[in-house]
Amino acid sequence: MKNILFTGILALFLAGNASAQSFGTMESSSRPTGTWSNLWGLSWEISIPTNNDFLTKTSFAGGKFEYRHFFPGKPLSLGVSVSWNSYEEYIPTQTITYDEGSRAITTDMDRVIYTVPIAAIGHYYFNYGKTAMPYVGLGIGTQYSEQDIYYNIFLDEETNWGFLVRPEVGVLIAPGQKNWGILAGASYSFATNKNDAFQIDNLKNFSFNIGLFLAY
Repeated sequence: MKNILFTGILALFLAGNASAQSFGTMESSSRPTGTWSNLWGLSWEISIPTNNDFLTKTSFAGGKFEYRHFFPGKPLSLGVSVSWNSYEEYIPTQTITYDEGSRAITTDMDRVIYTVPIAAIGHYYFNYGKTAMPYVGLGIGTQYSEQDIYYNIFLDEETNWGFLVRPEVGVLIAPGQKNWGILAGASYSFATNKNDAFQIDNLKNFSFNIGLFLAY
């Protein structure tokens, strides 16, 4: 699933790039900020899990793809985003009890969480039409997740889906008010993914992303 997801996102981004280039060939080489209709963004994402005793280590292995459609003459956009994050943390040797304390195992382990948040997104922009446009936004959707424990020669794995809410802030910077630029933002995610076996009630995290966008 991970390879399929990455291939699909890359194909969508390249399609957006080709579309933007085609638009520029037919009408102009660039379209000033504030007159865009569509925006495609691809970012590197750093994610910090919160309130999760299962795994606490920051993930640097993540990314975010998004599409935004702008309303003509208004500082508003609606769209969709897909993110992916891979968290991993090594836990030193310890004794773990299970089956209500009737059994125990002593081992070290690797704990892994893989998430794919998928959300409908809306944004409001300040300094609309300027070189730098700060924004606030909200994403609502779903999140697929895998939770794994690797210990000795064994693997415990769980997969689930949850409801996702993700408010965010950020900025679009278009040098010279061109149809490309830098996309940077920060968000807080809350998802209802639950795993009783691993004592996970939900998945929460702060994320920071920086990347590039194409708009036309």
